[in-house]
Amino acid sequence: MIYTVTLDPMLDRVVRIEELIYDDANHITEDHRRPSGKGINVSRLIKELGGESISLGFAGGYTGLELTDLLAAEGVKPDFTRIKNETRASLTIFQRKKRMQTLLCTTEPHLDKSEIEAFSRKMDAIPQGSSVVITGNVPSGMENSFFADLITGLKKRNIKVFLDSDGAAFKLGVAAGPFMIKPNIFELNRLAGSQATQAKEIREVAAPYRDIVEYIVVSLGPRGAIGISKEGNYHAKPPRVNARNASSGAGDALLGGFVSVFTQSGSFAESLKMGVACGTATRLGISGTIGRKNDIDTINKEVIIEKF
Repeated sequence: MIYTVTLDPMLDRVVRIEELIYDDANHITEDHRRPSGKGINVSRLIKELGGESISLGFAGGYTGLELTDLLAAEGVKPDFTRIKNETRASLTIFQRKKRMQTLLCTTEPHLDKSEIEAFSRKMDAIPQGSSVVITGNVPSGMENSFFADLITGLKKRNIKVFLDSDGAAFKLGVAAGPFMIKPNIFELNRLAGSQATQAKEIREVAAPYRDIVEYIVVSLGPRGAIGISKEGNYHAKPPRVNARNASSGAGDALLGGFVSVFTQSGSFAESLKMGVACGTATRLGISGTIGRKNDIDTINKEVIIEKF
């Protein structure tokens, strides 16, 4: 089984109105609510490809209840740890006449020691031989070493850990030796203190991490992704597409596609190819949506894999 971790999810609400009139009642013409978070997107993509996963994280208050209910309605299995503070929420107001939008967000909930311990017990209960996808960053109340501690414990039980993060938590997590990491090019350069842009430069920057990480995938946006491992180094290049969504969720979809294939076949090149197809298909849709299987299958046939 695949488990995905989203420590700080958010419930997104998008409403449309004709025009915002201050000090008056404004009629909402459309109202959409959707859970968001990197691990949640990975679970969505796995489901889109016909697989199953369990989504883990923290959920609090009525917002947290709504978030987990909506996930379950999508067919994603939630197993979130309940917390006393309210889950984050965002409200986007689109004004049709002015073609403007306003975004409002609540702050992230602070976690106390008992809540963190309850989540850790869920992680300890994950069966041996499973795969765990850890995404995002650590929320308020957690130490930057939290991911590293999780990885160390999971590895002892023969659990493969796929890590996609940034900053101090990512650096410490990488040092703990996860099975696979998926930074984008900017996150890799921050991790290594480098300025790599091209395939050979990326290979050189990633070389020191190959002793502790089996597989490294660096996403490059519309240029695809670089895959680095002891089996070989690859550049997966997608076809050109008419992208409606510049980047939102594309990296999560890439990771979901990679994990979905790798946990079934173990082929690095095929997993990388599928990941790039999933990321590219996600760029076809509107922001906040994940690529559809028909688009993924079509694009996957056109992704070019080059070994270097």
